[in-house]
Amino acid sequence: MDVKETGYLKVLADFSFPENQIVINPNDGFDLGLLTSDTTAVFYYGESPATIEGSEVRPIHGTVRQKNECAMGNVEISLKAVEKMGTPARIRLHLVQQSPYPHLLISTG
Repeated sequence: MDVKETGYLKVLADFSFPENQIVINPNDGFDLGLLTSDTTAVFYYGESPATIEGSEVRPIHGTVRQKNECAMGNVEISLKAVEKMGTPARIRLHLVQQSPYPHLLISTG
């Protein structure tokens, strides 16, 4: 499995952020191999490469947005999604290349 990942990112959560959108800085997007400002992906909240096999988490199709307005090392994410993961202060993003859409695993540890 080809996995690219970010370092730990500080969570900035709010109810105004949709559950199917994650915003990161382009430098953090580069760590994931993302070259476009908007990338469609399948989100798996609370999963990591070690736990994805056999997971029963319901995936969500969404968009990873890269914006310079988002400070490097931060991630803007839905408060609802963060609460599902146990309200972590920081998370890590793992991108697994799949067809037709990459899988974005959002892990807490």
